[in-house]
Amino acid sequence: MEIQIIQPTPKKVVQTDTNNQAGVDLYGYIKHRKVEGVKIEVMSDSGCHQTLEIGKDGSFSGVIFLPIGWHKLTFKAIQEGITIKKSQIDQVGVGEIFVTAGQSNSANHGYPCQETTSGNVMALGLEGWQVANDPQPIATGEGGTPWPLLGDQLSQKLSRPIGFVSVGWGGTAAHQWQPSIKDGLYSRLGAVLKQLRPNGLKAILWHQGESDTMLGTSSDDYANRMKKVIRQSEIDIGQSVLWFIAEVSYIGPDYQNRQTEIINGQRELVRRGLAASGPTTDELVGKQFRYDGIHFGKVGLEIHAQKWNTCLSHYFGW
Repeated sequence: MEIQIIQPTPKKVVQTDTNNQAGVDLYGYIKHRKVEGVKIEVMSDSGCHQTLEIGKDGSFSGVIFLPIGWHKLTFKAIQEGITIKKSQIDQVGVGEIFVTAGQSNSANHGYPCQETTSGNVMALGLEGWQVANDPQPIATGEGGTPWPLLGDQLSQKLSRPIGFVSVGWGGTAAHQWQPSIKDGLYSRLGAVLKQLRPNGLKAILWHQGESDTMLGTSSDDYANRMKKVIRQSEIDIGQSVLWFIAEVSYIGPDYQNRQTEIINGQRELVRRGLAASGPTTDELVGKQFRYDGIHFGKVGLEIHAQKWNTCLSHYFGW
């Protein structure tokens, strides 16, 4: 006999609910010539328990409710009160999940790559959950981000797992994220949101605007385009979604006269109640912050992470 566990996967983080717990999906199957009379018992090292029936095809499914923290889950195949097979998943987390999106400074275009040191910060990629060391899976680029640093800061403050899903794409403007574009950039975000059902996420962290400054996008166009993105995200995840919109527009000294339009568009989203205010990073100008004049270097990444930490902590009262 073999117990094949499909869900949860190792290192998975599930969004906690208002009761400081989360329902974690359980799914798998057993390979055995005779499944009649066999049940699956699932136990966590925190004392939570669930018993699952096995279908005629050998599959089992259900939900186990776990409190905030990391858990080891043991799956036992029980027949006539006797354990005939056992398997386990060593690390399943209940904590906070953030989706990060936007352009290059939300993606892997900083330098150097950052690493999480707490052991409590994970990232979702195309092949499942992994330790959230840069480069972040899914997002473009091979360099650094602020997310491992932010994750460590939040994990230390909140004493819980932190999960990131980074879908940013370097050099993109708001019009390229429109949901109406078939197989466009929004499809990356929409697919992730559907994958995070039914537990959802804490918030989407949006850091983008530089390309719109270069293009001369008006504040109204920026706000209206982002409104469509925000509304579609709520449809895809099946519930309201909290967005934090960073104030970001700097793309070099040649375009400074266009920055105000983008900042006003970002502030308009907050004024309309579509999003909360994220941090501003436009003042981080110069080689000490941006290694190539545009993308954040070591100090810039550290300050960027701290700015998100301050913003989120203020909003949520952490």
